[in-house]
Amino acid sequence: MPKLNDNKINNWKNLIENWDIKESTPLIDSYLKHIVIQNSSSNLITNVDRRAILFSTILCLCKALSNDKWKFKEKIWLRKFNINDQIIIPDHEHVFEIQCDEKNYILAARSEQDKFQWLCLLMYIRNKSILQRELYNILVNEDAQQVLLTPDPSRYKFCAPNLPTNILIDYHTNDKSSSSSSFIIRGATMEKLIEHLTHHQLLHPRFVKSFLMTYKSYCTPLELLNLLIERYNIPEPASAYLYTEQQLKKFRKEYVQPVKLRVLNVIRQWVDKYFSDLIESNDHVLDHLQTFLQSIPDTGGLYQFKTSILKLIDKQTIDYQDSSKKNQQQDLISDERDQIEDLDVFHYDLKELSDQITLICSTYFRAITSQELLYRLPNLYNLQNYMKFLDKVLGFWCKRSILETSNFEERIAVTERFIQIAIRAYEKKNFAAVFAIIFGGIIDLEKSLPHTWDRLSKQSRTFVALVDDMLGEDSHFKLYFEKLRQSPLPVVPFIANNQTRIAQMKEKHNMIVLPTGEILINFRKFQQIGEHLCEIQQYQNMPYDIIPNYDIQRELKRLNPMKGFQDENSFQNYLVTRKEYIEPADSSPRVFPIRRPPHTWRSYSRVSRLFMIPSTSFNAHSRTSSQCDEHHHQKSNTDISTLLYLGRHTSLDNNVLKSSDTFAFDNSLCGTNDDFQPIINTQELKPPPIPPRAPRTS
Repeated sequence: MPKLNDNKINNWKNLIENWDIKESTPLIDSYLKHIVIQNSSSNLITNVDRRAILFSTILCLCKALSNDKWKFKEKIWLRKFNINDQIIIPDHEHVFEIQCDEKNYILAARSEQDKFQWLCLLMYIRNKSILQRELYNILVNEDAQQVLLTPDPSRYKFCAPNLPTNILIDYHTNDKSSSSSSFIIRGATMEKLIEHLTHHQLLHPRFVKSFLMTYKSYCTPLELLNLLIERYNIPEPASAYLYTEQQLKKFRKEYVQPVKLRVLNVIRQWVDKYFSDLIESNDHVLDHLQTFLQSIPDTGGLYQFKTSILKLIDKQTIDYQDSSKKNQQQDLISDERDQIEDLDVFHYDLKELSDQITLICSTYFRAITSQELLYRLPNLYNLQNYMKFLDKVLGFWCKRSILETSNFEERIAVTERFIQIAIRAYEKKNFAAVFAIIFGGIIDLEKSLPHTWDRLSKQSRTFVALVDDMLGEDSHFKLYFEKLRQSPLPVVPFIANNQTRIAQMKEKHNMIVLPTGEILINFRKFQQIGEHLCEIQQYQNMPYDIIPNYDIQRELKRLNPMKGFQDENSFQNYLVTRKEYIEPADSSPRVFPIRRPPHTWRSYSRVSRLFMIPSTSFNAHSRTSSQCDEHHHQKSNTDISTLLYLGRHTSLDNNVLKSSDTFAFDNSLCGTNDDFQPIINTQELKPPPIPPRAPRTS
């Protein structure tokens, strides 16, 4: 049987003309006769010599041109075919037939041995998938019959059996498929938690994340590292000489290797996410970790894992030593000499000011770590800056700006301006700034400044009512969480609710005391804390696509509304005094001169014209909302010619949207410097005379 040399196998195109087969290694290469029955009735039979080359899926027939040259003639695809070795052709021996879907091929070998070899290879190709599946099932059954060895529990404490005294597990079945069941660890010892953290079969990504977030509540970093090292160093089974080589091989492959890989995976996540726990520990945990990693041999599949962790440690060390990254976002101005006590809300463009507030809130929020939320670490300033900017800057700035504006119309314009900033933040899904502004300085105006509240636009009052309902304690923040889940990223959530839940869960029931006296870690509670932290972290992944304006951001970070006051109590007393001074109880608002130039806060749109109604038109008692709306409607019917001239056709009621979830943003509502136009004498404005009608032409 002729065979091609190795240097010719990979060069079929030079040997065979018109060769278009990509495969290069044949199963067999020999000479066959291709028998063709041209007419079955007359038994006209012809045969030609062919060179047959069999691959795994193709049988190629080639025609001889010379001694060394061949021409590709035909290829037979061996997908679904049958073999007939009982066919009889007169004057031909060693014949077999390949029955394909489209055509049958009759071939004749040169000897019985060649025929037998061809039939064996063709049968192998036809039954290859069935044979491989049967072989796989046999190997699986043999492997299942061998019990997986485990180390002796007396030498390796992570192999102790599960007992009610060391672990409490709640099993539950998934509703979607009754066959798939899962479990939750309700309580366990530290050794059992480490065992399930690096289990050789069970994989719990959320378990690992929750554990690393909360482990400092029940152990130190050094204790965790020592347990992981003990888990990594797995001893051989007792009396290993009693077991077969196959059993020991299975033990190393299915137990030792997965456990070691998962130990290194936990260490990598620990270094990546919580490197400060290692480097700030007084027990030199980072040095012990590096010593352990260096002891891992450089051979095998663990070498790449070890190298990547060591490189990550070097990178994290450099980043930690960089002071600008160590004290990230510690940029709120704390020096009173650089602080300002007030910022004119009309000084900047409304949209630009609101967008920069959103950008600052997002920057502070995305820098908050889970360790700050859980342990309130004093050396990390991200959470402190975030809460201080919302409560002490935005909230107090809004309240102080409104109360220090003595003139009634000007105070209404300031209030509307802050509400429009909150509406813009609501459109940007900055719920933190919305709640800080509304609950910090707007929500109590209905009781403290009733005249100012009644003169607000209907759109503004509707928005304030919506925000109040979103954080209603009676509904348990249901509307807020529905809106938060429906909002696409990026989002700045209101995390005070999550902080309250985390603090309440952290206060008590950290341990479970069994009737027998054993103490287990209440891991279900810590897993719930981890879920709350993960819920916050999912909103930290996407930043806002807003161009920063560093001039506005610098002024906002310099703002300190409590500047000049000893403490917060004295500041609040001052605000109460201002309320009684500008709007005394049971009396009309006092008349004060305006503080800002009129063109900076007055706008000549229909809505802003309401701000210029004299305060003397008020009675001594506060008006209801319906009376206020009726007054607005009557006022809007005046000066039609002026409104037509100015091109302002929008009425107050059109500002109120049908949906309570979205609010139209009108920058002209409170006015900017660009909105100012000279006052027009409405008595001189007269419509042009109507031109005479043109005569009709026939």
